[in-house]
Amino acid sequence: MLRRIILIILLIPLFLVGCSSSSESSKVTLEFWTTTAEAETTALLDIAKKFEKQHPSIKVDVKEVEFGKAQNQFKTATLSNQAPDILRSDIAWTTEFADLDILLPLDDKVSEEDKEDYFESAFKYNMYEDHIYGIPMVTDSPALIYNKRMLKEAGFNEAPKTMDELLMMSKALTNENQYGVFISPDSYYALPYVWAFGGGMISDDKEILINNEGSRNGINFMLKLMNEKVVQPELQFDNWNQVMMDDFKAGKVAMIINGPWATTDILSGAEFKNAENLGIAPVPAGPAGQGSPVGGHNLVISNYTQAPDEAYQFIEFLNNRENQAYLAKELGILPTRQSAYEDEELLENQIFQGFKSQLEVATSRPVIPEGPLLLNDFSTYLPKILLKEVSTEEGLNRIEDSWDYLIN
Repeated sequence: MLRRIILIILLIPLFLVGCSSSSESSKVTLEFWTTTAEAETTALLDIAKKFEKQHPSIKVDVKEVEFGKAQNQFKTATLSNQAPDILRSDIAWTTEFADLDILLPLDDKVSEEDKEDYFESAFKYNMYEDHIYGIPMVTDSPALIYNKRMLKEAGFNEAPKTMDELLMMSKALTNENQYGVFISPDSYYALPYVWAFGGGMISDDKEILINNEGSRNGINFMLKLMNEKVVQPELQFDNWNQVMMDDFKAGKVAMIINGPWATTDILSGAEFKNAENLGIAPVPAGPAGQGSPVGGHNLVISNYTQAPDEAYQFIEFLNNRENQAYLAKELGILPTRQSAYEDEELLENQIFQGFKSQLEVATSRPVIPEGPLLLNDFSTYLPKILLKEVSTEEGLNRIEDSWDYLIN
């Protein structure tokens, strides 16, 4: 709260001066900061040109900003009256910016039709204290990725739908040459187990849930998979991501939990020369349901833009169904609009449709300014629990203490 008060005091002069996004001429210039890589930026430039043709009175100046520096650069630029009109914001930054009162509320701009079209889990990251501060541009969520050949040879024609089935099938898939499922020591990939058994992170009213019975049961199920010896035989987590990917591409493990960012690498593997062998399904449900964490980026507008209507016109155009489908086909990124998946090419793409089924049951992490920091402590203690250096309860207690200190 103190940092918000300080920033507001420093920003008072900006209400009078404003952002230099429009000139005295009739043509409005919008500055758009994007944190994309070169190929993605090129695609955005193509869309910007189409927008300018349809809106000759508006010019869009697209500027590529390094992702690792963009969060602080946006805050610094706001203080010095140099903020862009529009920012491609990581979902974790949006809540902090809204808390600092440096984003334009979009309550009266986002239509009800658009709200219904966006995946609920993706749109939630644009909500803070009952106001809308952005629209979701890109989303992702880890799903169950599996080797169809291995499952078929073990007698299974589809992926497990429940955690009990995951255990049963993993046992059938494990022998001296292969194993059923990879267990990750990263908290991001442990959350589906926590949610499946009724656990959680932090509730909307800031109740800490990481050490409730459901959370303990979720982590204990991961331990059960390990105790049943249906996971990777080397139970050490050095370079775990590379081990997981190498084993999956080589046909040593039948199932992993990973996101769309991994599919290009997976398809380069010997097991997936035929892409039809790659299966994608929602992470199995537990007794309390199912879920998987959501990542992605939002399109937000500076609270000090001099062209709020034009800025929203652009992000609305950039994020329409046709352009989301275009970016998906060009770059392989997941649209946030459900209607974009009805594009003819995307309908026939098993990867997009597989991850769409995961997004339909995805779960938002706590939408609070401290949200990005929560996984740090979780990822510190999770490997200790899995390697039995501390008990489940003790490890989750320590995470709870850290989170309590962080938010209170």
